[in-house]
Amino acid sequence: MSAVRPFRHRDLGLVVGLWGDHGPAGTSGDGLTVDEAIDLITTSGVQVLVAERHGQLVGVAIGAVTGPLGVIHRVSGDEQATDRLLEELEVVLAELGARKLIARAHAAQPLSDRLLRRGFRPAQDVTVCEREVPATTAGPRAVSELGGQLVSPGLWQQLEGMEQAKRLIERRVILPLEEPALAARHGVSPPRAIVLFGPPGTGKTTFAKGVASRLGWPFIPIEPAQLSEEGVDQESHRLARTFDRLLELPSAVAFVDEVEEIASTREEERKVTPRVTTEFLRQVPRLRHASHHVLVCATNVISRLDAAFLRPGRFDHVLPVGPPDDEARAAIWRRYVSEITGTAVDVDALVAASTRFTAADIEFAAGKAAQMAFEREYSGNVAGRATTEDFLVGIEQTPPTLTPEMVEVFERDVERFART
Repeated sequence: MSAVRPFRHRDLGLVVGLWGDHGPAGTSGDGLTVDEAIDLITTSGVQVLVAERHGQLVGVAIGAVTGPLGVIHRVSGDEQATDRLLEELEVVLAELGARKLIARAHAAQPLSDRLLRRGFRPAQDVTVCEREVPATTAGPRAVSELGGQLVSPGLWQQLEGMEQAKRLIERRVILPLEEPALAARHGVSPPRAIVLFGPPGTGKTTFAKGVASRLGWPFIPIEPAQLSEEGVDQESHRLARTFDRLLELPSAVAFVDEVEEIASTREEERKVTPRVTTEFLRQVPRLRHASHHVLVCATNVISRLDAAFLRPGRFDHVLPVGPPDDEARAAIWRRYVSEITGTAVDVDALVAASTRFTAADIEFAAGKAAQMAFEREYSGNVAGRATTEDFLVGIEQTPPTLTPEMVEVFERDVERFART
């Protein structure tokens, strides 16, 4: 007969030995590595029981409770031990408030039959999905203290339109950072600092967040205007402290928007003191030596940046993010139309009417169309969602961000400054 008691820290070596005897995943087929299971055992709030027989440790069970849900993470040992451990662990989890128990066990594993005998049943219409979390992932508390955020993993896939800029950023920036070993094999150095330039509203900030999304790294904005909150004389010190804390993170996409406020060709155009510019230039090489950090700077007016600031030794790529062309606007319109209405809409007409619209302009015009349909049904009791005419009226009421002059300047800047 096996005796069951709570796990003690001095049992750890015996538990690891037991897992070695019963295979790396125990008898439950839970898919955890030994290292992951050890981390789980030593996590606060996790319930761990061991079974002994004749003074020998013969089984271990790990479980936890979150709200009404009790999770049996792992049960290892011989048949007699696992039966006793399951019985005791169920009681412990129930006493902690569990109202439903779940356990992961492969059908071919002995534990699966024991779970079925104890009244467990296969979950219907449930798919178990798993994804490795990179070791470079930073904790949310450290990220929030820097004013950053953990970007949704799906953001990059959601970026529609702008395919030319998206392909360029993916090939030059994301892939070498995602596949450093392959890049090294071909003599490609992963970028550590890049500049995105283009007219306002073309999505430079969204692309920077998209890089963070693809890499699974936190997004940390550095805002020049906030550096003077503790006084002008503290600006450079505050910037240095920000970089110190940034480099303490295991990974990060650091983003400086409107970087011309730091590095304009004329000091009188800068919103910070020359000491901040000097300190920023001193910090860039520090970030370049961090293997899981990348600096992304964005500007609407690249011609105002100091040439020394843009030199290749500091920035690996200077990438244009231009206005959406007809194909890109069509993709963006289709996205908003599908979200707003089920009515057939002439997307080609919307594209033709929205020349020089940015993605932000299209979002605003689409919102106006949705609002018109909503108000029409509310005030006139006329059912029906937004139509092509509503979208065209929304376009008429939305002045485009871009002007012909801005587009012309951007095209000249591409020829003069782009380094792809």
